[in-house]
Amino acid sequence: MVQYLDLFVSLLGILYLWWEYRAHWLVWVAGIIMPAIDIYLYYEVGLYGDMAISVYYLLAAFYGLVLWTLPVVGKRVTTSSGKQVRAITSMPRDVAVRLAIVFFLIWGATWWFLDTYTNSTVPVQDALTNAISIVAMWTMAQKYLQQWWLWFVVNIIDVFLLAYKGLPFKAGIHVAYTVFAVLGYLRWRKMMKETESLNG
Repeated sequence: MVQYLDLFVSLLGILYLWWEYRAHWLVWVAGIIMPAIDIYLYYEVGLYGDMAISVYYLLAAFYGLVLWTLPVVGKRVTTSSGKQVRAITSMPRDVAVRLAIVFFLIWGATWWFLDTYTNSTVPVQDALTNAISIVAMWTMAQKYLQQWWLWFVVNIIDVFLLAYKGLPFKAGIHVAYTVFAVLGYLRWRKMMKETESLNG
């Protein structure tokens, strides 16, 4: 059962990648389904940090869906096709500093918790991907260009962690995620510049 669910979520992850790459709101629909299944998968293989982060992903997907689809939330721009969408922007420096502090606090707290209260065999790495992912998901919901940098780092770590834990399909999809993080950054940067020139 675990292997079949792993395969299904990995295939759905391809759609997720495509919609994220295109900055399409349907990324959040896939973002609701995938973590719901991942909660079960990670519990079964003992990745408790990733299980906890999947709960966060589930809630964050609803949050992102609201931010990207409600016209009254956030800065809106007109695309070359005439659609009104939430603007892709560059992360302000003060936000980056606050997020760095949040990251280290989450990493330390999660590492301590996993090491103290669970039988995790990879508490440092599990906590690290957990902390980066929390920050990355929030930056994605805000449509900050730099979210792609965070996903690049977390996906490289996850490739090795998931393979080590016996989830080869999920490890494979994270290889694709790593490549898409580079391509997504380049595409979002281009889209940001285009909408900035269109909207003054």
